[in-house]
Amino acid sequence: MTTMRLRPQGIGLILGLAITVGTSFGPVLQARAQGAAETLRVANPVAIVSLDPFGAKAADQPTLTVAQEVLEPLVMRQDGSIVPWLAESWENPDKLTWTFHLKSGVRFADGSPLTSADAKASLDRLIAEKGPLAGLWAAVDTIEAPDEKTLKIRTTQPVGTMLSNLTMLGIAPAAKIRDTAFFNAPYGTGPFKVAAFTAGQQVRLVRNDSYWGEKPKLAQIEYRYIPEVSGRITALENNEIDFTWGLPPDQVDQVRGSQGLKVESFPTYSNYYFWFNSSRKPFTDARVRQAMWHAVDFAQIQKDLFPGTATVAKGPIPQAVFGSSVQKPYAYDVAKAKQLLADAGYANGFETTMMWSSQCCTAVREFAETLVSYWAKIGVKVVPQELERATWLDRLLKLDWDSTLTDGNTLTGDADFTLARLYLSTAKRMGYANPKLDELLLAARAELDQGKRAELYAEAGRIIWDEAVGIFPLDMMVHAAYRTNVTGFKPTPNAMPRFDSVSKK
Repeated sequence: MTTMRLRPQGIGLILGLAITVGTSFGPVLQARAQGAAETLRVANPVAIVSLDPFGAKAADQPTLTVAQEVLEPLVMRQDGSIVPWLAESWENPDKLTWTFHLKSGVRFADGSPLTSADAKASLDRLIAEKGPLAGLWAAVDTIEAPDEKTLKIRTTQPVGTMLSNLTMLGIAPAAKIRDTAFFNAPYGTGPFKVAAFTAGQQVRLVRNDSYWGEKPKLAQIEYRYIPEVSGRITALENNEIDFTWGLPPDQVDQVRGSQGLKVESFPTYSNYYFWFNSSRKPFTDARVRQAMWHAVDFAQIQKDLFPGTATVAKGPIPQAVFGSSVQKPYAYDVAKAKQLLADAGYANGFETTMMWSSQCCTAVREFAETLVSYWAKIGVKVVPQELERATWLDRLLKLDWDSTLTDGNTLTGDADFTLARLYLSTAKRMGYANPKLDELLLAARAELDQGKRAELYAEAGRIIWDEAVGIFPLDMMVHAAYRTNVTGFKPTPNAMPRFDSVSKK
């Protein structure tokens, strides 16, 4: 009798092979069922167009969602704290030097050992590509690998964000790091490796059976892109997928009411924000910006548009982020808003524009239209501009706009990622410049004492909030929806779900 070893990726051919070799249907169906139980089918809300997390897509959440299962960092953030991962320990022999000691016995999925040369090559490329995360490493002077298990990073000034920045650096093999073809099916030291990838459509990961840590229970993860929310929900209800996330508020109750499905909602590092172009009148005057904030009842908007899916913000970054703080709320006060406008010389209001990306975020159009209605009540006519993302981004970076509504994610879980990256005068992101704010943000970035860093960010957040550099209305929650036979899912505040601890019954 012929014996076959059945592989999950070959299930589609098993029936034909079974008939050819005379194998009964029983084992075939059993293998097929087992393969289904070991494969998690995921519908991602945004297309995955690249698996290279070192260049232009270094801050792209779809890319990073997959990459985190494959490429591991030296340190990781868990439950708000930085913990060792590929590095077992580290020290600061002086304020400009960080020395990391790598774990022994860790190998890449191809069997080659992890060395400090791999960590060095990965950071070298991230910096050299000058992508969206390169700025986090502006103070790096030298990166050295004096032996196979030691990595030394020297900086031109103290860098208090070193560890949080490193949580975003997955380690790839030095021999492959500059091979563009490698990132069609990359592998690292992680629990999974890439078996197949079609840009914009699907990714298939398979278990790394030689993983150094706790082995994942899943044999495969299949990511597929389903652009329409209704399509993802239908696929979930029809047992065509097992897991999805990023559901808008008006769809959550539908899923909660479906038999065999579960919804888990959790706070994240993401928030909505509304920026003013402070280099353009009338937004050069802080009183105008403050008036716009007082004119809107964001608590009511949260109840109407985001019930159970957002909380009214208490500061310019979400409360789950290190360095966040609670600021004095802006009361909904139309009379005060009108007085502030009059004091600024706009007693009769003014006309302006507001842009947003049509691909932005949950209920963005409804949110924008509601804001327009509120501002009309104080004599401010806002012309809405819904743009394709590429056009919106181009205009945003050129400061070719009056105001904009969007969302953000403090991916590292550290205030520096958002506050210093966006609100330093040198960033030139919204036309606002404040030497005092610059001083605080740079001091916080350079401070190694994390308690002192938190105090500095609290003061920086107060300036951004009180000056109404933007309006910060809502901290967002993520809704993950999955079938009840999926177990072991652990929510992640960076809104990039991980599946290394997940299993299927």
